[in-house]
Amino acid sequence: MRRALGRGLSQLLGDQGDAVVSRVALSAISANTRQPRLNFDEEALAELAQSIREFGVLQPLIIRPVGEGKYELIAGERRLRACHMVGLEEVPVVVRSASAQASLEIALIENVQREDISAIECALAYKKLADEFNMTQEQVAGRVGKSRVAVANALRLLKLPQEVQSAVLEGEISEGHARALLSLESPLRQVAALERIRREGLSVREVERLSKGQAEPAKAGKSGRKERPLPKADANWVSLEQGLSEYFGSPVRLQPEEVGGKMTISFYSDDDLQRILDILGINL
Repeated sequence: MRRALGRGLSQLLGDQGDAVVSRVALSAISANTRQPRLNFDEEALAELAQSIREFGVLQPLIIRPVGEGKYELIAGERRLRACHMVGLEEVPVVVRSASAQASLEIALIENVQREDISAIECALAYKKLADEFNMTQEQVAGRVGKSRVAVANALRLLKLPQEVQSAVLEGEISEGHARALLSLESPLRQVAALERIRREGLSVREVERLSKGQAEPAKAGKSGRKERPLPKADANWVSLEQGLSEYFGSPVRLQPEEVGGKMTISFYSDDDLQRILDILGINL
C-alpha cells in the first residue's frame, strides 16, 4: 500500500476550495525547471493530446507568477506538453503563490504518485531538494512521505556511472538490476556488467550472483541437500523479498524450511555491512 505522501499536494498548494480558474496564454507559461521527470512516453502524450483536441483541458494547470505576465508551471507537465502538441493559444489555469522550494516539492510529489517514474528520476529529485535547500535525507523523506532509508537507498543509485543511470532512465534495465550493480566495486566492472545484461538478458538474480563472483547458481550445501527454492507460485513471498531488498538497499533472500526459515541479507564490503547495521540500529 502506498503511503500518504508527505504534506500532500493540497497542503502545499493551500486550500483548493476557493481556487479560481482563469485562462492564460500558453506562451506565457514556462516549464518547471525543477521538474523531476526526465522521460515522457510519447505515445501516452499523443493520446492525451488527442483527448484535449476532443474534450479540451479538463483539469487546469497550476502555475505561479515569476514576472510581469510570466508564469512557471507548478503541476501539470504532461498537460502542458500535450497542449503545445495541439497548438492551443490559451489554457485554463489556477495561479498560486509558491516558493521555488514548494514548486519543486509539488512537482516531485505529483510525479512520485505516478507508478512509472524511474528510480533515477526520483533520486535526482531527492538530490535537488537536499542540495538546493540544504535539507537532510530525513527532511527530504518527510517532505515526500518516504522513509529515510528509502531516500538513502535511492540516492545510492546516483553513484553508478552515467551510462548505467541512462540505462535505467531509458528502461533498458530495472531498478533491481541497478541495485545489484552497486555491489560491484568499480565503475568499469559496473559498465562491463551492464553490457552483459544487454547482451545476454541477465536477470536481477543472475547479476547478483555475478556481483558475488559466482558464474553459476549456488550448488548444494555441505549436507549434500539442495537449498529449497522459494515457492514461485506464492506472489506474497516474492513481493516480501522485493520490499525487503528495497528497504535494505541490498539483495535479501527468504529461504523457507520445514519449520520457519532463514532471511539472508547480502553485503559486499565493510562499509556496506556498516550501512545495513545502521539501518537495523545495531551498534557493536
